[in-house]
Amino acid sequence: AAMNQDCWTPSRNGGFLMHPDPVADISACDAPIDAAHSALLQELATGLPELISTKRLRAVLEDIPLEEFFALENSTDSRVAERAFQIYVHFANVYVWCDQDDPARHIPAGVAVPLVQLAEFLERPPILPYASTALCNFERIDPDGEYTTGNMRVIQKIIDIPDESWFHLTHTEIEAHAADMLFACIDATSQIDNDDAASVEQSLGQVPDALGRMMATFKGIAKGCKPETYYHTLRPYLFGFDDIVYEGVQKYAGEPQSFRGQTGAQSSAIPAAQAFLGLRHEHGGLTDHLDIMKAHMPKPHRELLAAIEPDKIRAYVSNVAQKSLTETYNECLQSLTEFRTLHLGMAHAFVASRVENPIGTGGTEFMHWLEQLRNETEQQFL
Repeated sequence: AAMNQDCWTPSRNGGFLMHPDPVADISACDAPIDAAHSALLQELATGLPELISTKRLRAVLEDIPLEEFFALENSTDSRVAERAFQIYVHFANVYVWCDQDDPARHIPAGVAVPLVQLAEFLERPPILPYASTALCNFERIDPDGEYTTGNMRVIQKIIDIPDESWFHLTHTEIEAHAADMLFACIDATSQIDNDDAASVEQSLGQVPDALGRMMATFKGIAKGCKPETYYHTLRPYLFGFDDIVYEGVQKYAGEPQSFRGQTGAQSSAIPAAQAFLGLRHEHGGLTDHLDIMKAHMPKPHRELLAAIEPDKIRAYVSNVAQKSLTETYNECLQSLTEFRTLHLGMAHAFVASRVENPIGTGGTEFMHWLEQLRNETEQQFL
């Protein structure tokens, strides 16, 4: 039986963020896992930045007892499995990348075996994804308050500097603003079934506003996270794996594995808006990459994207052929274009301006593609 992943059902409040809020302390959970091991996991996860800075990390993870998590598979709340997965994927990424002059070629069995098991339960690849750094890496200080950078703490840190927390929490806040964009599109889709053009227009009118708030938060990223700090301290841990042996994992039989790294392209927010609005992009390297990225999304998010009828809103607006509705639809595309342009500028400031070889953490030449996406969006106004 597939694991229940209701915590990833999009909510009107938090969009694609985990809901209810993530589990921060795995040792305090009422879950069918060994208490001593969950206490050790929590201790190592909390102490990760110190283990890295004192260069003890690899030795400690080589000695971690191999624990399996069969009992979690049938849990009615996958948030505990997600926290365990979050801990083990951080262990794996940090084990490989903590010495950039000498990246590890393997992941020790005590990390690799439970990691692959949890990844199978959650139906995602066994490598650090955006979901684990942004979508379930927050604790609200006031649990009933807003999802804002000021009302959240990061659960899992790698280097424990304010820039790292700000970088992740900015993405979390952007995702919360994206909730209004997502549900405006969901509402518009159901209003089309009732042929209620006025309501469709009203719903679509909320999309530019949500994108505006996403952009306002996005623009603030450099206030709390200096591009050069991100580039030199956090980014090195987010890359993918090329030919890494997951020791002790039977299904890989000692064969080295390769997986794409953590990237915002694993967010479902923009792909959902793009699909709902019926935007088409040329097939090629980028669209293939974005399809591969779906494997790293929580399963309910992939399922939502797969269920969107990409022609529904666009065809309806086109058929109704009413000036104000068409203008509202085009304003949605215009806002999406502006978001892509902003993203292009941020990617340039944070990464491209600093490298000779413009490959992102997800393994792609992103600048060229972001530009292509923006240009193709502009060409599809009705």
